[in-house]
Amino acid sequence: MDNSYDIILVIGQSNTHQGIGLDYILDRPFDDIKQLGRFNENNYKIIEAKEPLDHLSKLPDNIGFALTFAKEYEKAYLKSGRNILIIPGGMGCTGFASNYWNVGDTLYVDAVERTNYVLKHFNSKLVAILWHQGEDDIWNMIYQQSLDSMIVNMRKDITGNNINVPFILGGLVPYWVDQDSNRYLLNRIIENTVIRIAKTGYANPRIPYVIVKPDNDYISLHFDAAGQREMGRRYFSEYKKIVPLK
Repeated sequence: MDNSYDIILVIGQSNTHQGIGLDYILDRPFDDIKQLGRFNENNYKIIEAKEPLDHLSKLPDNIGFALTFAKEYEKAYLKSGRNILIIPGGMGCTGFASNYWNVGDTLYVDAVERTNYVLKHFNSKLVAILWHQGEDDIWNMIYQQSLDSMIVNMRKDITGNNINVPFILGGLVPYWVDQDSNRYLLNRIIENTVIRIAKTGYANPRIPYVIVKPDNDYISLHFDAAGQREMGRRYFSEYKKIVPLK
């Protein structure tokens, strides 16, 4: 197996991977897209990137946006002889206020250690960090400071010159956000990261159209599988703004 990898680190909470509606055709794995396994004998092993990916709180028949992003990346950026490696690190109901994602917290350390492991043992490079989180921090008065510190320090703590690695953040589910002004204000912090920190992007669930579900009230804070695929395309559109095609 070729051990040359373009790494995509995927972190945050449940909207990184809990979109109901896995489709075995649309969400089929690709041969040159792998993941870093997490569970049992697959822990720290390079395995097939098959949905549901090995996020900490993965659920059967659920998908995230990462595989769609990776497939778009493969078509546009992947060089001959290389593969893509997704590192799944999302976990539901986690935030900064609950001490999961601050510098030194368990999930922060997990993301950094897993990425550094691949960088050390394989011919690899980190090409993107994809982040979706915020629902757990609606009442966190220092969310902006915590988010910005996490981005800056994670880039530094990952081995190599990753200060400018693209860091793409996703917007929260519009229907859910629109029910509460505090949710709107927090989402604005996420959206405005692109103003505060260089080489960041915002995957907007409202543009070019608002992402909705057949029943918006069913698990209202989650995208469904169709929404996750569309978010994957929007994450990739932001990536292209940061890393122009040659």
